[in-house]
Amino acid sequence: MNKIFKLFTYSLLTVIFFSSCKKFVDVNNDPNNNQSTSATFVMTGALGTTYRNQVSTNVHIVPATWTGIYAHSTSFTGGGNDKTYEFTSADYNGFLPLFDNLTDYNYVIKNADKDGAGYLKDPANVMQCYVYQELVDLYGDVPYEFAFQGVNNITPKYTNQKVIYEDLVVRLDSAMDRMQRATWPTSADLTVQDIYFGLNKTRWIQFANTLKLRILMRQSFIPGRDAYIQSHLITRLSNGFLNQNVLVQPGYQNISGKLNPFYANFGYNEINNVAQNYQYRKMNAVIINWLKNSNGIPDTFRLQNLAYPAGSTFATAAAAAISITSGTASVDNYVGVPLGAGSGYSTAGASPIGPFQINIGFGTRPGMMMLLAESKFLQAEYTERYGVTFSGQTSQSLYEQGIRDHFRTVSAPSTPGNSAIAIADYFSNEYYNSPYDNVSYTASTDKIKAILLQKWISLTHINGLEQWSEYRKASGTTSVGVPSSVKTVAQTSNSEPVRFLYPQGEFDNNSNNVPKNINRFTSKIFWDVN
Repeated sequence: MNKIFKLFTYSLLTVIFFSSCKKFVDVNNDPNNNQSTSATFVMTGALGTTYRNQVSTNVHIVPATWTGIYAHSTSFTGGGNDKTYEFTSADYNGFLPLFDNLTDYNYVIKNADKDGAGYLKDPANVMQCYVYQELVDLYGDVPYEFAFQGVNNITPKYTNQKVIYEDLVVRLDSAMDRMQRATWPTSADLTVQDIYFGLNKTRWIQFANTLKLRILMRQSFIPGRDAYIQSHLITRLSNGFLNQNVLVQPGYQNISGKLNPFYANFGYNEINNVAQNYQYRKMNAVIINWLKNSNGIPDTFRLQNLAYPAGSTFATAAAAAISITSGTASVDNYVGVPLGAGSGYSTAGASPIGPFQINIGFGTRPGMMMLLAESKFLQAEYTERYGVTFSGQTSQSLYEQGIRDHFRTVSAPSTPGNSAIAIADYFSNEYYNSPYDNVSYTASTDKIKAILLQKWISLTHINGLEQWSEYRKASGTTSVGVPSSVKTVAQTSNSEPVRFLYPQGEFDNNSNNVPKNINRFTSKIFWDVN
């Protein structure tokens, strides 16, 4: 059995993470006799790790908390950093796990050809772009062009965040071009290694193009950036965009350590014992109150799926999941916690994460990496801003499809099959045809705000960092993509944070290069111009 030991790039005393130099040791053999493993196996593990990182506390829960999705049961005393925004370089380290993941993809890029798996190089490049966007959105400048040089450079320089963003676009274009020309294997023993798309080349190209659209639209509030955005997308429209959800299917099992990581961390274990995180992390008042009253209409269907009623027990949670698509639950039974509340919202008195992601006994369901709804809302924003159409689709039709697809997605885990789709379509059609601002496209006075708000809802329990990034890019304008203020009610004079701080290990091991004088309230990411 091979065990991966990673050689990173910050210190000779600690194993740091920019290097592509990996060592694989068979635990049954002499540890000084290094062996290697196939790039195909590394790629499989890396894909799973990207999802695991995406739904982790640091990369998902904390950012989602700051954009109105999660809060804290007042039965517990923790969460002070989240509530007061008082955090330091010792908190919220997404830096290390994300760079660790990048080294895996770098290993694939460097070793795929010799392992007879050259077809994995471009997917690995796409995934490096995916992870690098996460890093920039959290930290700004990070090691990029000088990373992954191993012992040749254990203190890499940092690259300007805007330069990284622009190069990611170029890399995605190049990867899509190469994938279009390539011929990929179809044998089952190889396709199973790709736990996202099963080596479906068309879907990888669509995913890359959707990621590119996400990167470009993150910059849509930057004055004078429109020409750049349009010029880098118009030539790639024929590549298409995601037309189904990106599911992560490594074969989760009802065994400790092998459950879906979101379910295991924030739901239940393999013997249905509740995780403390599930009791502690509750739904925020911002998202709950919006679903209870979307400018005049309750969004009961999604409320029932994204949250459980306050005080749900194992039995009532399971029962609710069985009838989740009825759309008839009393909204009064759902209670969101204002971020920073010190009392009044006990574990039994606040709504927990709902059956869309946490349905007791269903811990082996695939993970959800990126939703079709997000793809539709990105396209809707682009068409609304620039007056173009995608395959004849208008911004209104894409917006309504995004809502419909999200209704379908949140319904399907608890009631699979065509009946669930029919029910979801009925309720979504009823919803977006209701004449209310930010619900009906025609009734919305600010179309961009309506799109961003519906995108914010669709990212719930999927990608908290993406929600927070979208919130930051539009905050302070008339198009804020959330329905109400998400600022904590805790007694604090701090502003809302605009970024994470570099981890202390960076200052200890790469002090000459890590950016100095970074302020968590004022040192904005380059696309945050408001």
